[in-house]
Amino acid sequence: MKRTPVFFIFLILFYVFGLDISFPQSPVTSKKVVIHAEDGWQDTGVKLKPNQYYFVCARGTWVSGYGTPYSGPDGMGCGTLTNNALLGFISEKRPPKLNYDAFKREIISSTVLIGEGGLFKAVGYGNLWLGMGDWSDSKERAGELEVLIVIYE
Repeated sequence: MKRTPVFFIFLILFYVFGLDISFPQSPVTSKKVVIHAEDGWQDTGVKLKPNQYYFVCARGTWVSGYGTPYSGPDGMGCGTLTNNALLGFISEKRPPKLNYDAFKREIISSTVLIGEGGLFKAVGYGNLWLGMGDWSDSKERAGELEVLIVIYE
């Protein structure tokens, strides 16, 4: 059974009941990228500035290895940053390597749980980086996610 992102369910409900769902910004551009499980943080090439809205929709499957099952962008359903979910990070330079030590020290406060997607508001200036929330530094990661990013201005 295919899961429908909660965001789309809300859009349908808003449309059916005639509620206003206008955003304070208009969509400017969109970009499709492929995020590979084995590549750590990956630069999407999308530049964001503080308070700018961006919408993300992701699909596909990946696995961290060590006998764990394949999962989608939401990871293994734990709702945390360490369960193979799709994560986002906004930075002008490459974020620290995705491993447990960096997670503890530097990126926990700046990392956004993206999962299957939704509407997000940028908290800083820089490029949007995406990666798998697997801090084990496994060499057995495999799979990829197709990600659509819509930027609002």
